[in-house]
Amino acid sequence: MSSTSWIPQWTGGHWTATVFVEKLDLLKLSVRNNLTAENNSKELSTVAMATVATILDDIDDKFCQCCLCFKQYKDPRQLPCLHRYCSGCLDEEIQRTHGDLKCPLCQQEADVPEDGAQGLKKDFFMNEIIEFLDIKKSFQDEETHECGDCSKIVKARSYCFKCSEFLCDGCHEYHMTKKSLKEHRPYLLTLKDVKTKNLTLQKLSSLKQAPMCKTHQDDVSRLCCKTCENMPICTACTYGGHKSHEIEDAISLATVKKQTLRNQLAILTKSTDKIKQEVKKTLQLQKDVVATADTKIAELDHDAGEELNKIGKDIEVVSEERSNVAKQIRDKWEGEHEQRQQAYEEKMKRLRKEHEEMEHKFESDMDRNIEKSNETYSKKESKLLSKQENVEKQLQEGKALIRKEKENKLGKTEGAIVNGKSTVERMQNLIETGSNILVSENNWTAIQNADRVCAASEPLIRELDRDFSELDKVLEYPQVRLSLGRAEKMKISDKPVIEVAIENIKKTGWVINGVAAAPDGTIVITGAKGQKQAHISVINLDGRISKQKLIGSTDESPYCFCAFFKDDEFAIATQCNANIGLYNADNNTYHSTDLREVINKEARVGCITADGSKDQIIVGCEDVPVLYVLNGKLQLTRTINLPQIVKSPRGIVVNNGIIFICCQSSGSAYAVNMEGGLLHKLSKPDSMNCKMPFSVCTSNNGSVYVLWADSYSSLTQDCVILQYSPDDGSLLTTTPLRTAQGWMATIEIDGAERLLSPSWLGGMLRVYGLEED
Repeated sequence: MSSTSWIPQWTGGHWTATVFVEKLDLLKLSVRNNLTAENNSKELSTVAMATVATILDDIDDKFCQCCLCFKQYKDPRQLPCLHRYCSGCLDEEIQRTHGDLKCPLCQQEADVPEDGAQGLKKDFFMNEIIEFLDIKKSFQDEETHECGDCSKIVKARSYCFKCSEFLCDGCHEYHMTKKSLKEHRPYLLTLKDVKTKNLTLQKLSSLKQAPMCKTHQDDVSRLCCKTCENMPICTACTYGGHKSHEIEDAISLATVKKQTLRNQLAILTKSTDKIKQEVKKTLQLQKDVVATADTKIAELDHDAGEELNKIGKDIEVVSEERSNVAKQIRDKWEGEHEQRQQAYEEKMKRLRKEHEEMEHKFESDMDRNIEKSNETYSKKESKLLSKQENVEKQLQEGKALIRKEKENKLGKTEGAIVNGKSTVERMQNLIETGSNILVSENNWTAIQNADRVCAASEPLIRELDRDFSELDKVLEYPQVRLSLGRAEKMKISDKPVIEVAIENIKKTGWVINGVAAAPDGTIVITGAKGQKQAHISVINLDGRISKQKLIGSTDESPYCFCAFFKDDEFAIATQCNANIGLYNADNNTYHSTDLREVINKEARVGCITADGSKDQIIVGCEDVPVLYVLNGKLQLTRTINLPQIVKSPRGIVVNNGIIFICCQSSGSAYAVNMEGGLLHKLSKPDSMNCKMPFSVCTSNNGSVYVLWADSYSSLTQDCVILQYSPDDGSLLTTTPLRTAQGWMATIEIDGAERLLSPSWLGGMLRVYGLEED
């Protein structure tokens, strides 16, 4: 060892840190030989636990082999990731990659100095291990050396690290007994020490003397010049070339550096545990992605199956109706033919010619009627078959979209897992390297290496959440909705087919703020009773009230809204006290919750709708551009942020994954999806008097009906109902009404769908006919 090379003289924990890094190199090479990530992680932990007390006898020539050339290191250089390679091998790698150097083991990028590998930091620790292995090999092979004291050529029995020379037996005894060489005794390594096979890196560090001053080579360096990149100096240097430099005591500086390193390692350890948890969560997230996709496909299959079954039944009904109509025409003709035959026989002679003419006419009429009937039902059948084909096509496209999205999401999660495991390996490398530096009793180890480990750990900590932040929405799939085509134009009757006064409502002047109908024909109306009470009333088509429930409120005249949920249950919302509940029309029971407690903020309810098949109750509040979604247990499941232009929903209905909203603040009606995305804005009526959307409902064929009036505060005689297509929001029909109306719902009466609309004031129930235009 050269006496002018001051850095290799101090060893301490450097060898211990180097042993870990080198064993990590070999471990990562085993990963390249197809070890799984899980086995690699276990092996890494085993190596890390062994490094602190590594026995020097376990270190052989293979440990000092470069993993690129598989030969003993020649002029080893370290990359910023602390992995080492021969300088010549690194120059070849720089040339091969055209200057874009990445560590062959961990793939971390490294800046290439202007002078190539020569500009990278020398690995003095590995040089010292190679020096030790050479000394050990000399002892074990009983090689002859020139004694450093007497110059005899003998088999070496000891080595003095202070003299940097091999010693014969006599000179070894002289070292051990001569008082003038007393300071050399702690630095003697004997053949016996090597043969015991229990010499650790920590013990070996005690054999190495502290670094000598590069300028005053006979003086021990007890100070550190921070101005000269932590160069070891002696006291005399402070009066010479380092006089005005920043000087610190080596022991004090090492103590500070070690404490900094301990803090950084604690952060690294915590960060590593967090990434492991994120990887574990992501593995579970992969399973959830697959399960969610399967659920979405199953729901799509179910929805399409129901629609296809319905279409199939409709086709059967149309086919049966066509046969029945044809039979009725034939039966009618045959009956009339029999009557004509009797008349013909009575007036045979006198009316023969007239009879033949009439017979011919009736037969022609029959053919024309049957042909006309066939044309009508063929058109209906063709529409249903086209609708069936459209649903099946959308089903396949929807499945393909979900499957493609699933593969994309699995790819993202897999990438995050791979990157996470790679980051864990790099962090564990730094943790174990820093831990071994802390174990070292040599202060210069901390001075020279603590900053490097801390600097290498900073980018890893900053990248901790990068690979997992994009997975927050991985379970969100695009909305796949079955488009059933443009709805048929429906003509609303000019006058009500049913118009009755509702029992007690008209007499007492109660207000009606909501109406809903169940598939079995049950009708529920809600509204303000006055005197801080709201009413829920079940009524018949003749206007009689069969059941009634009163709800207390803090407002003198509280609005109360309703929507059919499922079975016998109706969703109820009262405006002022933000009370959301479920009313059972069969047993007249009601239970509720305070929406303000559910969403943890003040609220004034403005509308409500429900979808029992999805277990969803959707509530809108005045002046709040958010919809709140509750389940059948009245628990908040999610929120839907509306577009900025929809600030105050007052009328709302959900149909086939689309939410139609009447907005008070903008005076417009909109269609949004279940994520709150704006689909289209519904056109307004031409009438300037009907400028405010008041209420909205949907029919069995998917049509959307919006009642437009002059304002929310006062309904005049001028109202208009507009029919829209559910898919593109295009206007289909316009029906002006000359009676004051309020909320709307559809109901099936005698097999035909009707439009139900009680008056807001006055207590009148009106039912309008719906027929294809």
